[in-house]
Amino acid sequence: MTSSREPSARVQYVREVLRLYTATPGVLGRVRRADRILAGQLFDRGVPIYAVEDAFVLAAARRILHNGFSAPMPPVRSLHYFQGVIQEVLERPPGYREISLLREKLAAHHSRY
Repeated sequence: MTSSREPSARVQYVREVLRLYTATPGVLGRVRRADRILAGQLFDRGVPIYAVEDAFVLAAARRILHNGFSAPMPPVRSLHYFQGVIQEVLERPPGYREISLLREKLAAHHSRY
């Protein structure tokens, strides 16, 4: 039996997705109710945390590296922005090396990721 203080797997999953989301470069950093709902839906669909995290890395790198000569893109305001990239990662997972290289590039631009 689980204690009422012990968070369920779903609650832990949602917290982790939202923590990763707010730590992603280019994200405004606010969590809306719709973001919590989507994170719960990702859990319900069985989307692994690593796939969500890889999608955040991939999308953030694309946004930052999209064009060095253009103005920076406005901040992401919703977890829903990442839905397509999450689906892409599920259908065609990036390799460990690709994600590692993207993380290094992100680290060069943002020290918090």
